Amino acid sequence: MTENEIREKAVELFGAAQPVSKPTKKENILSFRKGHVFVALKMVSPYNKEEQRYEEPIPKITFLVDGKYVRMPIDSSLLKSLGKFLEDLGDILEGVDVPEQRVDIDAAKRLMSSYVERASS
Repeated sequence: MTENEIREKAVELFGAAQPVSKPTKKENILSFRKGHVFVALKMVSPYNKEEQRYEEPIPKITFLVDGKYVRMPIDSSLLKSLGKFLEDLGDILEGVDVPEQRVDIDAAKRLMSSYVERASS
């Protein structure tokens, strides 16, 4: 049986092959993590299912604050302006002690109970 005959028999038995999809390739270039803040520059190559090949890599910024994604444009001028602003903000806040927020469960329960009592009256 020739290779062509095998291929034809396989198509007859199993149908034509469907395009395969592959996960996007991501390469970390640079990252920053401190506390609840994470920022990373990645090169991302999406997979083109129709052409069965990876696209050319494009830069993407991943920015998470408290586990929430923030969409960041790839704009050098904007990033430099934002960086300058954040540096100035850091200078202004230097020495300011910001206490970590703590949740008082008992106070929260009392507050929620008062809402429930009002709603049922």
